[in-house]
Formats: sequence, structure tokens, C-alpha cells
Amino acid sequence: MTVSVVLADDEPLILKGLGKLIAWEEYGMNIVGYAHDGLELLAAIETYQPDIIISDISMPHLSGIDIIKDINQRQLPIKVVFISAYQEFSYARDAVAFGAVDYLVKPIKKSEFEAVIAKTLSLIHEEGEQDKRKNKLNLLERKNHDNEMGAWLEQLAEGALSQQSEGYQCLTNMLYGSSYSIVMITIDPIGNDNERWPMETRKLVEFSIHNIVQEILTAYGQGYSYVKNEKYVVVLSHDSTEEPIRLATVIKDNIANYLKLKVSVGVGDPVMELKQLKMSREQAEQALDMTYFAGLNRVILYHKQEQRKDSEGTWFTLQLKIIQSLTGGSWEDTLGTMELLLSVIESATIGNRQLAVSTCFSSLLYIVQEVKKSDVPMSDSGFDIQHLQGRLGTYNTYEDMCGGIYDLLQELSNRIGDQQGNKEQTLIARVVSYIENHYMEDISLESVAAVAFMNPYYFSSFFKKHMKHNFKQYVTDLRMRQAIVLLKHTDMMVYEIAEKVGYNNARHFSDMFKKQIGKLPQEFKNSHRS
Repeated sequence: MTVSVVLADDEPLILKGLGKLIAWEEYGMNIVGYAHDGLELLAAIETYQPDIIISDISMPHLSGIDIIKDINQRQLPIKVVFISAYQEFSYARDAVAFGAVDYLVKPIKKSEFEAVIAKTLSLIHEEGEQDKRKNKLNLLERKNHDNEMGAWLEQLAEGALSQQSEGYQCLTNMLYGSSYSIVMITIDPIGNDNERWPMETRKLVEFSIHNIVQEILTAYGQGYSYVKNEKYVVVLSHDSTEEPIRLATVIKDNIANYLKLKVSVGVGDPVMELKQLKMSREQAEQALDMTYFAGLNRVILYHKQEQRKDSEGTWFTLQLKIIQSLTGGSWEDTLGTMELLLSVIESATIGNRQLAVSTCFSSLLYIVQEVKKSDVPMSDSGFDIQHLQGRLGTYNTYEDMCGGIYDLLQELSNRIGDQQGNKEQTLIARVVSYIENHYMEDISLESVAAVAFMNPYYFSSFFKKHMKHNFKQYVTDLRMRQAIVLLKHTDMMVYEIAEKVGYNNARHFSDMFKKQIGKLPQEFKNSHRS
């Protein structure tokens, strides 16, 4: 850090001599201004806010004593060194009592001047270190306080904090509204790329979201927050029943505006006593679970879900209609009936994601098996029902899963009455299109086989038969071609290109690139530019 200096003296020759007396830059110092009297020195202080003032003690308009008194009154962090004539010696000595670092008697000797400069810099450094230590202690104290508060809040929300404990009494004093609610926030699994974040990024995001939440609580409400299992739990104290909803909306919007992250927020019902907060926390969790059915990136209020009980007969009837329309070649009837079936399944499993997935799988399994038993001509091509349940479980919302089910039905419909050769060409074209649209992701043989509804082992030979390359090599070649384009035509860094073409590890990407192309990515980029 460069130390700024202002020099002041009413004699121009002395002022000029001070500027050349030592090599200021070698001391890490920079002369930012000059003053020829006391008023000019005050103006220089305002303009430059220097770290050090080296000034004649007796100048027109204002004396050195006037200057240092003003600095003390305003509590400015400025070190002052005075220069005095011999007859002003006692005057300069008095100035030290007001806080001057030291004084020098004219004519000034270089060695004495350097000694005073070294002393002054040492004081600045020492005080800087003290400030750093103080800041660290304050930060540690605040962090320990936040950790303690977070632990108490977590115990309170889990129903494990005794009413006789210090923590319960402290929270009672700090959360003094007429009712209490839990708001729970989670980062959405899609649209944020958070699954690929390194640990440092996760910690930074956690810190940033926590700060945003606390700033909002300070500005708009009364409450505190803590983090558990990557969920941000906010304990609110409020008088109005609309307050939790309003704050939840502000939190969601501010996270989107400042961090460009999509989050979902669950809001539990208000309770009248702190000891009942566990119930609101459980409700907030249940509200968050409803994102699967209600959709992501929204505020969801808790309400008790009533699952439809009289569904089995309706399921069976709709399944039979789907089988009849499929084997009869009526795609519109198939689609319309499946929409009804999925709506019935949703109302029967609402609030229970696992039950929704398993119920949809059971219905699809029955439909596929019955279609295969029918007398209609159908190309098989390794249709893989075994991995279907796992694939249905990967969708983040019920709506997305329904889209996957419609795709499967379309695939099943296409197979009915189709010729094997034509079907295989259509299927391989769909697979290639999928790879080209997703090569930058962490795709695998298994994941692409699931898209084709095939067993991975069958899919591997099927792919090589049609593409003349095995799956892994095909994806690698595609990624390398895209990397070459980016290296030639963009200024992106190598690690950015690695991520862009599907490699989480830049070193692995560089090794693969050299193996395929014969040069490291940076070498290739440099040679192309040459």
C-alpha cells in the first residue's frame, strides 16, 4: 500500500528541498500535495486525505497547533511531523503533547529526517496490524455469535430446545412478535448448474444467500436464519399473517436479481408460541416437497393435501382405453386418455413424489406388456422397460415426467406396424440429435440408452452398427470438433472451453485434446493465431 504525504511550509525553497531530500518512492510513499500556509494545508487535508503531514509549525493564517487540534477534533487517522526553527523548539515540543509523531529542527539533516520517516511508517504499520487483528476478532466474535444463534434456531425448529435453556430465553427476547413462522428456501435443481459447482462456489453461494436473507430481515421484518442440508431455514417473528408470504417473495426475487439463481420457497403456517415452531418447520418442508407437483421457482404456502382414494377402478378403465387406442392406431385418443390417467394419478399421489413415480411406472408397465401381447405387428428393437422406473425418477417435476411419458407413448405408437429397417433409421437419428444437443452435459451410454428405451448393452452394439464408431469415441470426436471451433474463433480460456464441451476437469480435457489432435489446447490456439 502506498502511503500518501502532504508537505507544508511557507518558504518555497524549504518546500522544494523537502520534496527532494529522500527517495520517497523507495519508502513506499507518494507526495500528493503541497501547502504554503495553514489554510492551504486544511484544504489539502480535505482534498487528499493524506496518511502523513510534514509541516512547518509556524505558518500564516493557522499554526501547526491549530492544525493538529483540528485533526484530533475530527478524529482523522493522520500522522503529523512538525518542522521548527530553533527558537520555536519549545513550541514544537508542546505539539507532541497534542499527538504529533515528532519534530525536526531546521536545518534538517537527511539522517534525522529518514529516522523520523521510518518511525512514522512503523506507527502506521503497527496501527494497521492492530486494526486487522481487531477486525478479525470482531469477525470471529460475530461468526461465533451467528453459529450460536444458528444452533439455537435449529434446535428450536427441531423441537429440541428446552424452555429453561439460555438459548430459548435469548430467542424469546429477540423474537418478540405475536406469532412465528418458518420459511424454507432451496436452490432449484435445474436452471442453475449447481450440481457442478465446486465446494468453494457452494460456500460462497451459501454465504451470499445468508447475507441477502439477513439484510431483508433487518430491513423488513424480525427474524434469523440458518442453513441445514443445503436448505436455508428462516425463523420469522411477525404480527401480520401476510408478512411471511411477503418476505418469502422478496427473498426469492432478491436472490434472482443479485445472484441470478432460481430458488423455491416453502412457507409454514404461523404458530402462537416458540415451542410450537417445529410444526411450522415441518409444514414448510412439506410445502417445498410440493414443488414436484406445483413447479419450481415459486413461493408455495403449506396446505394439507388430500389424496384421492377412489382411483383404482378409474386407473384400470383408462389403461384399457389407452391399450385399445394404441393397438387401434388412434394416437389422438391415446394422448387424450393418457392426460386423464396422469391427472387421476396426480390427484391420488399428491404430495408424495415416490408414490407418483411408482404408480406411473406400474401403469406404463401394464400398458406396454399388454400391447406386446396383442396381435398387432410391432418392431421390438430392444425396447427397454427395465430401466424405465429409474428414468422416471430423474425428472424434477411431475409435469416433466408427464412429458417423458408422452415421449415413451409416442415411441411405442411408432413401433406398432412399423418396419424394422425404417424404425431403426428413425431411432438412430433421434439418438444422434439428442447427443448433439446434450454433448456438453455429463451424458453416458446408460443415459442415452434410456432415451432410446434400450438396454445399455443392446444399445452399444446398435449404435456402433449404425454409426461405425462406438458411443464413447463418437461423443469424444464431437466434443473435440466443437473445442477446435471455440479455440479458433473465440477468446475463451481453456478451462471455459472445457466446461463448454462437457468436461468438468480442464486437465482431463487437455489430455484428451492432445491425444486426439496432437497438441495441447493452448498450443493449438497459439499456432492457429500465428
